[in-house]
Amino acid sequence: MLRRLISTFDPGLPRSVWILQLGVLINFFGNGLVAPFLVIYLHFGRGLPVGVAAAAISFGGFTAVTSGLLAGALADRLGPRNILVAAMTCNAAAYLLYTQVTAPWQAFAVGLLVGVGTGSYGPTSQSLIAALVPAENRQAAFAQIRVTSVVGLGAGGSIGGLIASAGLAGYLTLLRLDTLTFLSFACVVLLLPNLKPAASSTQRGNYAAVLRDRAFVRLMAVNLAMVSFGIAPMLVLLPAFAKSQAHVGEAAIGAIYAANTLTIVAAQLPLTRLTSMRNRMAVLRAAAIIWIGCWAVCFGASAWLHGTPAALVLGAGAVTYAAGECLYSAIMLPSAASLAPDHLRGRYLGAVGVAWQAGFLIGPSLGGIVLGVAPLALPVLCAIGCLAAAAGTVAVNRVLSPEQRVVAVRVRAA
Repeated sequence: MLRRLISTFDPGLPRSVWILQLGVLINFFGNGLVAPFLVIYLHFGRGLPVGVAAAAISFGGFTAVTSGLLAGALADRLGPRNILVAAMTCNAAAYLLYTQVTAPWQAFAVGLLVGVGTGSYGPTSQSLIAALVPAENRQAAFAQIRVTSVVGLGAGGSIGGLIASAGLAGYLTLLRLDTLTFLSFACVVLLLPNLKPAASSTQRGNYAAVLRDRAFVRLMAVNLAMVSFGIAPMLVLLPAFAKSQAHVGEAAIGAIYAANTLTIVAAQLPLTRLTSMRNRMAVLRAAAIIWIGCWAVCFGASAWLHGTPAALVLGAGAVTYAAGECLYSAIMLPSAASLAPDHLRGRYLGAVGVAWQAGFLIGPSLGGIVLGVAPLALPVLCAIGCLAAAAGTVAVNRVLSPEQRVVAVRVRAA
């Protein structure tokens, strides 16, 4: 299986993309080490109430939104490589500070610092990828980076579980290892060229210029809806929904997410190739429709099934959901990058990051309220939101030029 996975990667991409991919693997391996155990560390290791621990971690969403906008603008001025290195150095400092947290206010302060680095990662890394490869190679580059990140997360999570079993000492070891992976990623990024668009005085722009792009603004509205009602609730709220409504145990929930991850690893690159020369918005619409079906499955599994039968149905839904997620990933970032002028690419991708972070604030917050009042209304709400996203792709398609509507990728010789 590993040989087959490697064979799906595109050897024709520039060497710089492979170097960046190595750094992404290291970075997400570190993320996988810590992310599943951070709340557990703050609660069991440092004595913070579990609600306070979770709130402190999510508090970084506020700085992530603002830092993403600033990082996008700085990437246009100073080059994405330098800002990405600064972001990873910031995250290294934040996770090292996590080892010293003993009080709630310290956890909230570190969470804000994490948000600065995390919010900056998206627009800077995406701008760097877009600058390193020509337009016809971006689809493959973004897809491979995504597969690499998923593999890193999975490997890190598996090893992190073994280390975390040592208790507080294990948690502290994970945090220190994550610090080293952030610094290692920064060092790898320094091997890459710092490509800055040469903008003339008439080309200099700001976020007002981004907001004047009707196609991009409509695309971000679709993106916000898909993240708020498709991605964020599935990742954040589904475990609580499955446990409370369908009485699915923690082990089964873990297996459901493992099936989702394996599907992404296996399907991302083949599905990305299938989007070649197809209408971008039609592919994005297909992703939203797939998610509508998945939320219908979640509704049925929780309304009429319990325990193992419900887990099996939810697992099938998670696999299907992953296919829609692969289509979303194949289209959203390359589409945003294709709409951006070179001298504004960082700001455009900064706006993509804002939509992503806002979706993770809106979706879990609104969905959490619904989950507490009328749990079965959660999949209905999410399905309606995905339906709105599907309808929005039609509005986006109307304002795209013929060249912007089609996925343009380089076709390799057999």
